Amino acid sequence: MSTAASGLRSPMLAQLIGELDRIEPRTRVAVTGLPESKFNEVPPDGGWSVAQVFEHLCIANRSYLDGPLPTAVAKARERGPSQRAWRPSFMGGWLTRMLIEGAKAVPTPRLYRVSHPVRPTVVDDFLRSVAETRKLVLEADGCDLSVGLASPASPLFRMNLGDAFRIIVVHAHRHIAQAERTRRAVGM
Repeated sequence: MSTAASGLRSPMLAQLIGELDRIEPRTRVAVTGLPESKFNEVPPDGGWSVAQVFEHLCIANRSYLDGPLPTAVAKARERGPSQRAWRPSFMGGWLTRMLIEGAKAVPTPRLYRVSHPVRPTVVDDFLRSVAETRKLVLEADGCDLSVGLASPASPLFRMNLGDAFRIIVVHAHRHIAQAERTRRAVGM
């Protein structure tokens, strides 16, 4: 457990900080030494290139970070400290189970599809979004994580702040695993 995680009041957020702390080293291993041609190569059996995987993660993370997440954290902080134990919402729990590493593939919502060339700084941009998420997790610690918000993918999908943090983390690990598989598939 990281130093930051050991001082957190929320057990769920302490666990998430540990998972967030694993993202950068895992990402670096997935891309280090990968020539640009292989970084952009689609696997022989189809799917996304390593570059497209990280572009997808950037798009998804930005939809939360530039969308409902900072507002939900601000609301939670306005409510003040809370001893209330966090529980996943029905929708948040379902989405998390659908996105966890190793779960069956699900269709990508249109909002999160990679439909443009991958930015040259995609890996660094992804890691910056992870750092922003980590900062918001630390800001939300000790607050009521049941503050509600709508999923950026659809306003019909309602979740809570704790769900949103979990979704970002499990989604990142799911797709880093995909990048690892893609790297092997393109011969690296």
